[in-house]
Formats: sequence, C-alpha cells, structure tokens
Amino acid sequence: MSGQLATSPISRPRSRAYPPAELTGPRSAGSTVSGDVAPAKTGGTPRGRARDLVRLALIAVALSPTACSGSAPVLDAPAKVELARAYLAQLAPLLVSRTLTADEVFALQQSVTDTGDTQAGLEAVVAGWVEEPALAEAARELLQRRLGVSGNRDGVNYELPGNLAAATVIGHQPWSTILTADHCVGDDLQPIECDSGSPYSAGVLTTRGFLRRHGSRFNLKRASTTLRAFACASYPLDEALEPRIPRERLRTMFKAESPEDQEDPSVADQFGNGFACYTCHGQFSWHAQLYVQFDEQGMFRSDATGIQDPAGELGRSAGGLYASHFADPVESASPSSQMLGQPAATLVEAGAILAASESFARCTFRGVLEYGLGLGPADPIDEDLLAELAAGLGTPGEASFAGFVLAAFTHPRVFDAVAQDQLRGAQERQP
Repeated sequence: MSGQLATSPISRPRSRAYPPAELTGPRSAGSTVSGDVAPAKTGGTPRGRARDLVRLALIAVALSPTACSGSAPVLDAPAKVELARAYLAQLAPLLVSRTLTADEVFALQQSVTDTGDTQAGLEAVVAGWVEEPALAEAARELLQRRLGVSGNRDGVNYELPGNLAAATVIGHQPWSTILTADHCVGDDLQPIECDSGSPYSAGVLTTRGFLRRHGSRFNLKRASTTLRAFACASYPLDEALEPRIPRERLRTMFKAESPEDQEDPSVADQFGNGFACYTCHGQFSWHAQLYVQFDEQGMFRSDATGIQDPAGELGRSAGGLYASHFADPVESASPSSQMLGQPAATLVEAGAILAASESFARCTFRGVLEYGLGLGPADPIDEDLLAELAAGLGTPGEASFAGFVLAAFTHPRVFDAVAQDQLRGAQERQP
C-alpha cells in the first residue's frame, strides 16, 4: 500500500454509503451495469450471493483531500496479508467462480516475507486465475449484461454474443475479436455462420440477437448501445473524437441547432430533442447508418433504401426497416459511413476501428472493474486511472480479456482503493 492515502480512484459518492457487509441485503432486482443492459444474474447461486456481498462497497466512499491528509497506518505482516486476502476473496467468486485456496493465501504470505508487501503475491494469484476456464464465463456474463442479450426467444439465439465472448477467452484471442470476428459461435463454442443473413460479419454487431434486441427508429438504439457498450460514451461526443457530418448531407429535420434553424416544426412534437437536433444527430447519423440494411427482426436486407415510409411512423422505412438520417437517396441506402473520424464502408470496418481505439480499451477496463468490484454505471471510476491502464496495454486491439483482468486487478491504485475502504470500515466499527 502507498504511504499516503489519496483520493480513491474508484468510489461511490458519500450520499450512497452502504452498511457493513454483515448488514447488507441482496442487490435489488432492477440493478444494472453499464448502458442499456439486463439485470445482473443474482439470486440463490454462489455467484449471485457473492455479487450481493461485493456490492457492499468496500470501495464505496470517495475520500476527500481533507480526510486523506494523514499518513496511512503502519501495518504488520499479518495485517498486510489479511487486506490482500480480503481483496482477492471478493474477486475470486466473480472472476473464477470459487473461493481462495490455501496455496493462494500462502503466496501472499510469502510475498510479504520476501518483499515486505503483497504486490508480487497479488500478481501471482491473479496470473493463475487468467488460465482458469471459469474466466470465460465471467467474460460471457459481462458482455451479456452490457448488451442486454441472453437466452433463446422467438427462434432467435440471444446467446451468440456471449458464446463469442467465451470462445474468445478460451482461445486466448484478443478481446477485440468480439467486434471483429468473421464468424459467430454456437452453443457448443464452435464457429458457425452468423444468423442475421448478412454477407459480412463484425463480431457481436452482426448477431441477430443484438440487432433484434436494439432495433429502433432511425437505428438510434443500435448506434447508442454500440457506443455505450464498447466506448462507454453517449451523445453528443467530443468533436475531436467524432467530427459531425456536414449539415447539408442530413435530412431537414436533423440540420437544426436552434428554433430559427428548424424548418420542420412537427419534429419537436414527434421525435428527438426538438429544435437542437444537429448537436447529437450530426454524430448519431454516422453510427446509425451502419445498420441501415438490417430490419427490425435483425435480418440483413439488400433491398433497404433508408427512405422514410410516408405512411409509417417517423424513423421507419418500408418493409420493417428503419429510415436513414441522410437526405440523398443513394447515400441513404448505403451502409458506408464513419466511425471515430475514420471512414467505414460497413460494420466490418467500423468494428475494427472501434476495437483498435483507446476508447475501447478504457471502456473494457471500466467494464472489468465494474464487474469484478460490483460497481454500477453511476459509480465514478477515475478517468486518469483508466487512461493509465489503457496506456499500459501497448496495442489495445491485441490485448486479451485475461490481459485486461490481470492489469486491472493487480494495479496498485485499484488494490489501494479497496484496502483503504477496508481499513476505514474497520476503524469505523471500533468502539
């Protein structure tokens, strides 16, 4: 641990403080993780009970500079081992579906004996975890919760995104494969053709389950879910990250930035954010266009035009398809667009651009930390920490899921954040 307590890089606001572990009930059924996601799988399973305990917020309360001005307490060897043991004990059920072993606790003890702290022991234990099959199931659940897709309904296999995540981990492939794979993965974790009928594949983005689950007018939900799940971002984006499309290429309703600009007054009552459409849709349009050839059932349609159905709901095209933002009929029928400032002919190129970005790396680290530490989407995680973790990867698109896990949970700032709350909780419980 550091000699000086610093503001916890992973924290909940003080107004959301939680009671001690022994007094905390289970997570509410409506709790979610990141973006538009499904409820966490809790309940009576060991993994569910462990997650209920993790949400106790051992990393809960953000430390103020005033509260952190003193020196950290001097810990003897048994106390150092206990802090590290408690830290790993809350991670193990979630990441590898088991409790700590005696050998793993001994590794922490040996680390303190050899080096005076537990860092080497933490690294050895977590490095061992990344080889365990259960980590693939953690990756599956993380992705399923982020995308809100799992199970089988109406003849659609919503497990395909999770299958791809699990197979990616088992095969020691880069985690970016979830956005770049040229195939899908069946329930037996073997490669299969994707089920959307598309002539190309872009990992989970071209699975019928994802497409059907997030179909909406103008393809806005597909676009926004892609951005939230894989870049942890929402519209409007920084112009430097995603330059807006030239206004003249958009339909009239999306060009406006003020009431004076809006030439389609009916829009304010029917759709979107009223007059100031261009602020968001100048970027939304890029990402939504990538999905213009997929209908509401998640099937690829080569006959898509992107043209508004004059007899249909705003944002819908004929035949169960969705309308384009683009004004030109030729352009509105084409999936050719842009992702993070780079041209993308289809979702294949868009997925590859996103997967190679620092935004994807930061977002993956956020997802791993949220999952392993029981955090939710509203819980702040220091952006500097995420940037530091991402910078340490080298090439983001080449990092495996195991690499993300190892880097995140052996980082001294992550351990210190949890340990500080453990110490503070122990002090608060003293008579």
